[in-house]
Amino acid sequence: MTMNRSHRIVVNWGHLALLAVIGSVIAAYLLDTRATSLRVNNLLFVQPAALIGLLLVLLVVPQCFRRRPAGAEAEPAQPLSHLAKAAGLMAALVALALSMERIGFDVATFCFLLAALRLCGERNWFVNLGYSAVFTAILIYGYGTIIPFPFPLTIL
Repeated sequence: MTMNRSHRIVVNWGHLALLAVIGSVIAAYLLDTRATSLRVNNLLFVQPAALIGLLLVLLVVPQCFRRRPAGAEAEPAQPLSHLAKAAGLMAALVALALSMERIGFDVATFCFLLAALRLCGERNWFVNLGYSAVFTAILIYGYGTIIPFPFPLTIL
Protein backbone atom coordinates (compact mmCIF):
# COMPACT_ATOMS: atom_id res chain seq x y z
CA MET A 1 0.00 0.00 0.00
CA THR A 2 1.49 3.30 -1.01
CA MET A 3 0.83 6.39 1.01
CA ASN A 4 -0.04 9.56 -0.79
CA ARG A 5 2.65 12.14 0.03
CA SER A 6 0.12 14.96 -0.13
CA HIS A 7 -1.40 13.77 3.15
CA ARG A 8 0.14 13.93 6.56
CA ILE A 9 -0.83 12.07 9.70
CA VAL A 10 -1.99 14.18 12.64
CA VAL A 11 -1.94 12.66 16.11
CA ASN A 12 -4.50 13.65 18.73
CA TRP A 13 -2.12 13.46 21.69
CA GLY A 14 -4.73 14.24 24.34
CA HIS A 15 -6.93 11.30 23.37
CA LEU A 16 -3.93 9.04 22.98
CA ALA A 17 -2.68 9.97 26.47
CA LEU A 18 -6.13 9.34 27.96
CA LEU A 19 -6.30 5.92 26.31
CA ALA A 20 -2.82 5.14 27.65
CA VAL A 21 -3.95 6.03 31.18
CA ILE A 22 -7.13 3.96 30.86
CA GLY A 23 -5.24 0.97 29.47
CA SER A 24 -2.57 1.26 32.16
CA VAL A 25 -5.13 1.35 34.97
CA ILE A 26 -6.98 -1.67 33.54
CA ALA A 27 -3.73 -3.60 33.13
CA ALA A 28 -2.53 -2.70 36.64
CA TYR A 29 -5.86 -3.75 38.14
CA LEU A 30 -5.78 -7.05 36.27
CA LEU A 31 -2.19 -7.75 37.30
CA ASP A 32 -2.95 -6.85 40.92
CA THR A 33 -5.98 -9.13 40.92
CA ARG A 34 -3.97 -12.01 39.45
CA ALA A 35 -1.16 -11.43 41.97
CA THR A 36 -3.64 -11.65 44.84
CA SER A 37 -5.17 -14.95 43.84
CA LEU A 38 -5.57 -17.09 40.76
CA ARG A 39 -8.74 -18.73 42.10
CA VAL A 40 -11.68 -18.71 39.72
CA ASN A 41 -13.89 -16.90 42.25
CA ASN A 42 -11.42 -14.01 42.31
CA LEU A 43 -11.01 -13.76 38.54
CA LEU A 44 -14.53 -14.61 37.40
CA PHE A 45 -15.59 -11.04 36.61
CA VAL A 46 -12.35 -9.08 36.72
CA GLN A 47 -10.34 -10.93 34.09
CA PRO A 48 -12.98 -10.98 31.29
CA ALA A 49 -13.96 -7.37 31.97
CA ALA A 50 -10.32 -6.26 31.98
CA LEU A 51 -9.56 -8.09 28.74
CA ILE A 52 -12.65 -6.61 27.07
CA GLY A 53 -11.64 -3.16 28.36
CA LEU A 54 -8.13 -3.52 26.96
CA LEU A 55 -9.53 -4.72 23.64
CA LEU A 56 -11.84 -1.70 23.48
CA VAL A 57 -8.92 0.62 24.21
CA LEU A 58 -6.96 -0.98 21.36
CA LEU A 59 -9.93 -0.57 19.03
CA VAL A 60 -10.14 3.16 19.79
CA VAL A 61 -6.39 3.88 19.43
CA PRO A 62 -6.45 4.10 15.59
CA GLN A 63 -8.98 6.92 15.85
CA CYS A 64 -6.26 9.08 17.42
CA PHE A 65 -4.47 9.19 14.06
CA ARG A 66 -6.00 11.14 11.18
CA ARG A 67 -4.88 11.94 7.67
CA ARG A 68 -5.06 15.53 6.62
CA PRO A 69 -4.08 17.06 3.28
CA ALA A 70 -0.67 18.68 3.53
CA GLY A 71 -1.93 22.21 2.83
CA ALA A 72 -5.01 22.05 5.06
CA GLU A 73 -5.37 24.29 8.07
CA ALA A 74 -5.23 22.89 11.55
CA GLU A 75 -8.55 22.12 13.21
CA PRO A 76 -9.80 24.95 15.38
CA ALA A 77 -9.41 24.57 19.13
CA GLN A 78 -12.45 23.49 21.11
CA PRO A 79 -14.33 26.40 22.65
CA LEU A 80 -14.18 26.93 26.39
CA SER A 81 -17.81 25.81 26.69
CA HIS A 82 -16.65 22.20 26.30
CA LEU A 83 -14.30 22.63 29.23
CA ALA A 84 -17.10 24.21 31.25
CA LYS A 85 -19.35 21.21 30.52
CA ALA A 86 -16.62 18.80 31.60
CA ALA A 87 -16.03 20.81 34.77
CA GLY A 88 -19.77 20.85 35.45
CA LEU A 89 -20.00 17.08 35.05
CA MET A 90 -17.05 16.60 37.40
CA ALA A 91 -18.66 18.90 39.94
CA ALA A 92 -21.95 16.97 39.65
CA LEU A 93 -20.09 13.69 40.19
CA VAL A 94 -18.35 15.07 43.26
CA ALA A 95 -21.71 16.30 44.57
CA LEU A 96 -23.16 12.82 43.98
CA ALA A 97 -20.36 11.17 45.94
CA LEU A 98 -20.57 13.64 48.81
CA SER A 99 -24.37 13.65 49.09
CA MET A 100 -25.19 9.94 48.81
CA GLU A 101 -25.18 9.30 52.56
CA ARG A 102 -26.86 12.59 53.50
CA ILE A 103 -29.81 12.72 51.12
CA GLY A 104 -29.89 9.08 50.05
CA PHE A 105 -28.46 7.16 47.15
CA ASP A 106 -31.71 7.38 45.19
CA VAL A 107 -32.22 11.15 45.44
CA ALA A 108 -28.52 11.86 44.85
CA THR A 109 -28.49 9.67 41.73
CA PHE A 110 -31.68 11.28 40.42
CA CYS A 111 -30.27 14.78 40.93
CA PHE A 112 -26.96 13.81 39.31
CA LEU A 113 -28.75 12.46 36.25
CA LEU A 114 -30.85 15.61 35.97
CA ALA A 115 -27.73 17.78 36.07
CA ALA A 116 -25.74 15.55 33.72
CA LEU A 117 -28.48 15.37 31.10
CA ARG A 118 -28.97 19.13 31.25
CA LEU A 119 -25.23 19.75 30.89
CA CYS A 120 -25.04 17.35 27.95
CA GLY A 121 -27.71 19.27 26.08
CA GLU A 122 -31.09 17.69 26.87
CA ARG A 123 -33.54 20.60 27.10
CA ASN A 124 -36.85 18.71 27.25
CA TRP A 125 -37.74 18.50 30.95
CA PHE A 126 -40.21 15.63 30.45
CA VAL A 127 -37.50 13.50 28.86
CA ASN A 128 -34.98 14.63 31.48
CA LEU A 129 -37.26 13.84 34.45
CA GLY A 130 -38.58 10.59 32.96
CA TYR A 131 -35.19 9.18 32.03
CA SER A 132 -33.69 10.14 35.39
CA ALA A 133 -36.57 8.56 37.32
CA VAL A 134 -36.61 5.30 35.33
CA PHE A 135 -32.84 4.91 35.30
CA THR A 136 -32.60 5.67 39.04
CA ALA A 137 -35.27 3.07 39.88
CA ILE A 138 -33.59 0.41 37.71
CA LEU A 139 -30.19 1.24 39.20
CA ILE A 140 -31.39 1.13 42.80
CA TYR A 141 -33.27 -2.15 42.47
CA GLY A 142 -30.58 -3.75 40.32
CA TYR A 143 -27.78 -2.64 42.60
CA GLY A 144 -29.74 -3.81 45.65
CA THR A 145 -30.13 -7.31 44.24
CA ILE A 146 -26.47 -7.63 43.27
CA ILE A 147 -24.87 -6.21 46.40
CA PRO A 148 -26.31 -7.10 49.80
CA PHE A 149 -25.16 -3.77 51.22
CA PRO A 150 -27.76 -1.54 52.83
CA PHE A 151 -27.11 1.86 51.32
CA PRO A 152 -29.24 4.78 52.56
CA LEU A 153 -32.35 5.51 50.52
CA THR A 154 -34.82 8.34 50.89
CA ILE A 155 -37.72 7.48 48.56
CA LEU A 156 -37.10 4.05 47.02
